[in-house]
Amino acid sequence: MMRFFVHLIIALIPVYVFAIGIGISTMAISDESGRWSYGEWITSMLLGVLALAVVEGFIFRLWLLPKWAQALSERFYGGAYFPADDPVATLAQLIIDQHCGERAPELEKLVLSDPSRTRGWMELARVAEIELKAPQRAAEYMLTGACKVRRKEDAAMLMWRAVTLLRRDEDSRPRAEEIRRELTRRYPKTTYGRLAAGDGVPDTRG
Repeated sequence: MMRFFVHLIIALIPVYVFAIGIGISTMAISDESGRWSYGEWITSMLLGVLALAVVEGFIFRLWLLPKWAQALSERFYGGAYFPADDPVATLAQLIIDQHCGERAPELEKLVLSDPSRTRGWMELARVAEIELKAPQRAAEYMLTGACKVRRKEDAAMLMWRAVTLLRRDEDSRPRAEEIRRELTRRYPKTTYGRLAAGDGVPDTRG
């Protein structure tokens, strides 16, 4: 929510500048020296409104709205409404469907280009687990993602997924317990933090 307001404040900077310009021009037209005529003032205001509309239109369309859409999709869908809309999800599915694990570094590079996206780390871990048959590597991807994403809930979710994945292997259970304790310490108030602490039934299916 705080990021939403920060983005909005930044997007409205041209409005603040325009308001300051109105104040300055109003003072100029009321100045007895007559530096501005009413006709010039009206013309400048109309041009200013037109320029402001164009600038704000570009800001909202090309910067603000895409950021809001991404934030909403990250929160409710893990990164995209449909896999076809998401290059990361598309590539991950292709790697799994066509069994081309050699393209995993390509996927990792794509995820690292925008490391704050929860969906990217989930897809990378999915490929490591399913196609590369490397659950420990998948867990480490999720732990790396937990340090990169912005929201505490997302970080806690990734850590909990790493815990449930590692619990499947008897040799990895000590590591899973270590992560579980770290999760409860770092994010005690999140849904997954409470789950890890015992406020719920652990889902060892991942």
